[in-house]
Amino acid sequence: MSKIARRFGMLGAGSEATQRRWLLAALLLFLLLRLPSWFEPHWYTDEAGYANTAYLAAHGRVLYLTVWNNKPPLLFWIYDLALSWFGPSELGLHLISTLAGGLTLAVIWQMVRREWGGRGMGRTMVVATLLLGLPLLSAELALPENFLIFPEAAGMLLVLRSFSERGRWRAALELAAGVAFGLACLIQQTAAGPLLAMVFLLALRPRAGSVRGALRVLAAAAVITLAGIAPYLFWAGPSHVYYFLVTSFEGYTSRTLPLNFLTLLPRAAAGLLLVLGVVAARKRDPRSVLIWTWLGVDLLTYVLPNRPYPFHLLPAAVPLALVVGRLPRPSLGALRLSFAPLVAGALLSAALWGQLMVSYLPIDDFYTAGRTVLYYPMFVGRATGVVSKASYQDFYDYRVRAEAEAGSWIRAHGLTGARTVVWSADSWAYLLVPVRSVMPAPPIYKDFDWLGQSGLIQRTIKERPELILVTNDALNGYGPLQPILSRLYTKVETSSDGSLWLLNSDLQQVGLSRALGQTSQTSAG
Repeated sequence: MSKIARRFGMLGAGSEATQRRWLLAALLLFLLLRLPSWFEPHWYTDEAGYANTAYLAAHGRVLYLTVWNNKPPLLFWIYDLALSWFGPSELGLHLISTLAGGLTLAVIWQMVRREWGGRGMGRTMVVATLLLGLPLLSAELALPENFLIFPEAAGMLLVLRSFSERGRWRAALELAAGVAFGLACLIQQTAAGPLLAMVFLLALRPRAGSVRGALRVLAAAAVITLAGIAPYLFWAGPSHVYYFLVTSFEGYTSRTLPLNFLTLLPRAAAGLLLVLGVVAARKRDPRSVLIWTWLGVDLLTYVLPNRPYPFHLLPAAVPLALVVGRLPRPSLGALRLSFAPLVAGALLSAALWGQLMVSYLPIDDFYTAGRTVLYYPMFVGRATGVVSKASYQDFYDYRVRAEAEAGSWIRAHGLTGARTVVWSADSWAYLLVPVRSVMPAPPIYKDFDWLGQSGLIQRTIKERPELILVTNDALNGYGPLQPILSRLYTKVETSSDGSLWLLNSDLQQVGLSRALGQTSQTSAG
């Protein structure tokens, strides 16, 4: 029986037991690599923004109207789930992120096992586990890319399955693939790139009903996406939803490389090569066409924003692992003339990523490379008591301690729940203290983007928050805040990286004059 199964590609390079052991080993290594992420301090600014947006949207604010963000709603539903189960805990967020990564590994394993008979299993699973487990691509965080890799990979698996099916079962697989892609699009708009690529690939397949199959995928994805967004079209209005999900990204690409003919031409060339590649290779092995298209489109989609954030590369890690697993096989057809444009498009997109990384190295944006080296030694040191809590927090972000100290002062003086502006790129303090946000976007840098410097300052003056928590890096970074603080507020707490200011009219009301005197004496001593 084993010989028959091997002959028809069911077992390939190893038995079912061996293939299951590969999955088990990959999952165990993955969990080991992700373990430190469960104990990280609250430090990553994007996570803070998403968590606060989810909390406010679940407690009276209207997403895209009275609380602003430019991500689709499913991301905030996931965050709200974590907040409901675990509170404002990094553990809760990173457990869900770990679950998404583990499920993605299972999908990759199923692809290799079912579509390639297990050949290349070892290489594929090792590469996938390292890329999805290590912090090199910020895989340990709870960002849109960390969550969308699972539905995107599941959609690709379902498309692969549909290649070998007929009739109603094939139609069901295509619809299910569309649902998976739609869920990915509800986490982040960039998932539309792989979706459209698969629709294009399916439409060109040389088989009966290929166009109908492509339309099934597209229709199912559109229905799911619109179903998720529809309530917000009603509550916030189409113009607000359209602005935040589409046009609010204008200007996002202005950083790093200048947008001119020399920078746009290679991006356009990469896109054209991918389109020509799918057309040229449409009669070849559809599995190979799919993974090369998937890799090229993911790389190109995330190079378009023109910013070399490591987590932008995470979705491409999944097809990259599959490509590495298949490269030694002649059946991949990568060296055939018909595959040349497709491979060239993927390689050009990868080269553009390299250019972005090199152009950004002087200001150290690719911080994860250096952090990965110390990530596990620091965790072991903290677990064994060799590394102090303060040193561990500073390893991630110097703002962590400043905000923690300000939060302790607020709680000690009975000001939790006060109307507050956290004037910092980080906004975890809103949930951790907790205090009440009065700005439309919890992270101040998004208010700065959407209100402008003048609008942000005027909004702060108008709202007259009882507290303003300021980190030193943001004091002048988002507008001239110091004149407002000097005129309307009194500094009540200071740390090496920030300060806390209380509205003057609240000083006597909350009876803090005596406490302020004690604080001053303590500081002088």
